[in-house]
Amino acid sequence: MALVQATLVSRVRFMGACPNLLLVIVVSWALLRGVLPALPIAFVSGLIFDLLVGLPLGASSLGLMATTFLAGLGTRRVFSSNVIWPALLVALATPIYAFFVLVALQLTDTAVHWAEIAVQVVAPELVLNVLLTLIVYPSMRRLMDIRH
Repeated sequence: MALVQATLVSRVRFMGACPNLLLVIVVSWALLRGVLPALPIAFVSGLIFDLLVGLPLGASSLGLMATTFLAGLGTRRVFSSNVIWPALLVALATPIYAFFVLVALQLTDTAVHWAEIAVQVVAPELVLNVLLTLIVYPSMRRLMDIRH
C-alpha cells in the first residue's frame, strides 16, 4: 500500500496535489472492520511511507492513526452500504492527517507555510480523496462481502 502510494499514486496530480490512497484505505478499513484492526495497518503503512518519501519517521503513522479513531465514529452495521458517510469522514480526515504531517515537518525545522499549503495542497487533496473514496470504499466492501 505504502509503496503504491509513494510511487504510483503520487504521480496523479490535480492542482498540485495527489490523492492519499493510504488515508482512504485506512479509513475504509476502520469503517468496515473496526478501529482496532485498522490501527496496526495505519501504523505500519505510515512508517513505511515515511521511509519511502523522506518524511519525519512517524509523521504519517500519527496522522493515519488519528484518522482511524475518527473513522470509529461510523459503524459497520449502520453505515456499511452508504458511501456518503465514508466520503465525509475522509473529507474530515484529510486536514487532520495533513496537520500531523505538517507539525512533524515544522518540528524538524522545515519551513511550513500553513495557509498556502491549506489552499494549494490540502484542499485539492481533499477533493481527490473524496472522489477516490467513492471508488475504494465500495470495492473494499464488496471484497469483504465475497470473503464472508
